Amino acid sequence: MSEKYLNICQVSLLGNLPIILENYKNFIRIYKYVNFYIICPEVEKKIFKKKLNYKNCFIISENKIINFNKFKKISDKYLKTKKYFKKIQPRLKWYYQQILKISFIIDYVKKSKKNIVIWDADTLILKKIIFFNNNYSIKYGTTSEFHKAYYDTNKKILKKLPNYFISSLAQFISLSTYENRFLNKKLNQFIKKKNPTSEWITHIVFKAITESHENYNGSMFSEYELIGQSNLLYKKKSQKLISGLREQLSGKLTILQKEIAKFFGYSYVAYEHTHINKLSINMLNKNQNWYLYIKLLIRKTSNKFFRSIRHLILQKIYR
Repeated sequence: MSEKYLNICQVSLLGNLPIILENYKNFIRIYKYVNFYIICPEVEKKIFKKKLNYKNCFIISENKIINFNKFKKISDKYLKTKKYFKKIQPRLKWYYQQILKISFIIDYVKKSKKNIVIWDADTLILKKIIFFNNNYSIKYGTTSEFHKAYYDTNKKILKKLPNYFISSLAQFISLSTYENRFLNKKLNQFIKKKNPTSEWITHIVFKAITESHENYNGSMFSEYELIGQSNLLYKKKSQKLISGLREQLSGKLTILQKEIAKFFGYSYVAYEHTHINKLSINMLNKNQNWYLYIKLLIRKTSNKFFRSIRHLILQKIYR
């Protein structure tokens, strides 16, 4: 697939619309031609269609994939046996949006025979990223994330993990046609597919979570980590480091701040405006403070340098 032809999948609520609109322009400028598949709540579908009135933007109701009540009925079947049944309820919407993304791309790639990228709806691309090479995804990773609970769940589903890996939580993940076949094979080995894809994936995720975790950990599954590790198992390639700005931002980056971020090797910026903390409050309606920005860049860039060296050494050892 030519790199200027990209298919992007996003799951979003209305609050991310300003970011999606800006990101749409960025992708078009960088890649020339992009198809956007945006999954949103049924009640917000008309607004998304009105604001994203482009021929290459396809707005999909989440109900067309799986409605929340059906998702909850399946997930509760597994969770009701756990002592953390009540604790996990406020987090179900977070798991739900992951099910929507995985289900959509699995079906899309299988039916269209085209590659696709999941891209977080709160994230702006800053510079060109090569997503695929010879119809295989580029295996990107980050050294700034590592959450063991995700890998415990993945091991239950995939049966094994790569010998060495870093986190695939880089605000996006790519899936090719070949990798999709392999992922489907692995998922079928865990639970044989008898239901529509979205229901099947919900069964897989919550069976794996409940069999892997006796104690509650709010985040026990990541769609990016599952797809990323499946891709690594399919084709053993070294992960390529990629970095973005996310933590400790308090406002939107100015044009100059974006150029500085690109100069220091950052490929994207994520605005976590829905998080409950002081920095995130109203961040989409104000510019990033310069003092905090420089402080963040110095800290993050120095950490990135030393973690990168460690990653390169370990990667050679485990190769």
